[in-house]
Amino acid sequence: MSAERQTVTTDQLAIGMYVAELDRPWLETPFLFQGFYIESSKDIRELQQHCQYVLVDPGRYDPAPAPRRGVAKGCAKAEVKAVSARRTSNTSASTTTRQRRVIMEDVEEEYRPLDTNVLRRQIVEAKLAHEQTVSAVNHIFESLRSGSEMQLEAAEQAIEPMVESVVRNEDALSWLARMKKKQDYIHDHSIASCVWAMIFGKHLGLESDMLKVLGLGALLMDVGKTKVPTDILIKEDKLSGEEQSLMRQHVQFGLDIARGVDGVDARVIEMIGSHHERHNGTGYPAGLNGSAIPVFARIGGIVDAYDAMTTSRPYAPPISTCEAMRRLNDLAGVEFQAEMVEQFVQAVGVFPVGTLVELSNGTVGVVIAQNRTRRLRPQIMVLTDEDKTPLSTFRTLDLRDTLVDASGDSLFILNGLPPGAHGLNPSEYYL
Repeated sequence: MSAERQTVTTDQLAIGMYVAELDRPWLETPFLFQGFYIESSKDIRELQQHCQYVLVDPGRYDPAPAPRRGVAKGCAKAEVKAVSARRTSNTSASTTTRQRRVIMEDVEEEYRPLDTNVLRRQIVEAKLAHEQTVSAVNHIFESLRSGSEMQLEAAEQAIEPMVESVVRNEDALSWLARMKKKQDYIHDHSIASCVWAMIFGKHLGLESDMLKVLGLGALLMDVGKTKVPTDILIKEDKLSGEEQSLMRQHVQFGLDIARGVDGVDARVIEMIGSHHERHNGTGYPAGLNGSAIPVFARIGGIVDAYDAMTTSRPYAPPISTCEAMRRLNDLAGVEFQAEMVEQFVQAVGVFPVGTLVELSNGTVGVVIAQNRTRRLRPQIMVLTDEDKTPLSTFRTLDLRDTLVDASGDSLFILNGLPPGAHGLNPSEYYL
């Protein structure tokens, strides 16, 4: 324990204090990231609800902590560009920590209880759009493997219904993005990356025409892997240096494919060529850093990393969405622009729709809707009892309003679970 830290009871908390530790494990509370500034009375009430005391760092006290940086969903394109341009260099430790803490969004929205019948209909509608894209992507990638030219028009047409679905209700498409077929990692990863990118873009305020470009770029980021030997793509062991070098050539292969087709948007080419570049200059192929990395490529890098971590790969099992967000947070300001990571967490949610979660009372459920102003307290369909025995009848639970369980104990999400945990498959419940 740091000698500088002081124990403070939660009834003594004040705005501007920096909370360094809690009196219980972080995962037993709704606070996602370890270490944050108290920015409002809401933060104090939240701490009082879950803790008796905390440890604060007096040396980091800020009487007027800057509000969390955010972009209203209806902002103009110029404002979206400004998000990516601001503070691209490393910031001070206190500012970075402040930026990374995400508990509630800046933009309050009208609360509407979930209508599960509406969600079910929207998932069915989204499924049609999703299936069209899956079919198109499979055909495009197989054609490339056989030496044919990339079918740009087919890819663009496949994106359009996905954009319409995201604009209508991103929760429905988010659910589908979690339902991987496990038939071809590249295909599934490309489609899911497209979904996450468009959800992210919608959150940033991008209009439909720009969402199409962003979605297309994400869909085609790994198109160069169609030219990488299959034995390398499916290898379960660590790649050798030579194999790693060949794998990295997928970026150049992708650029060659895209540049060989007339009419490809320059931002799509930027995403293909720069989605493996990193904020601190450690990426490839050009070692770009900071603002030198194109905006859409920065988005592409984050969604590519996120979906890879949460998807079963030949050489690694998937991790929970919560753990993936923690890892992204650790990389914020290092490999990825801190503001972009913060906005991505707000856009997708720590527990996206379709995610399995374990509640503090031991029950397991699946997230069926986000609460936009309370991202850590979504709406849940409870699937098991406290002993993990599947229920015969499922019930919905809105954690926004349900703060305690039947015993009167605090009720919250204890853990995010990886896909398939306890033998549960979320796709069985709506699809």
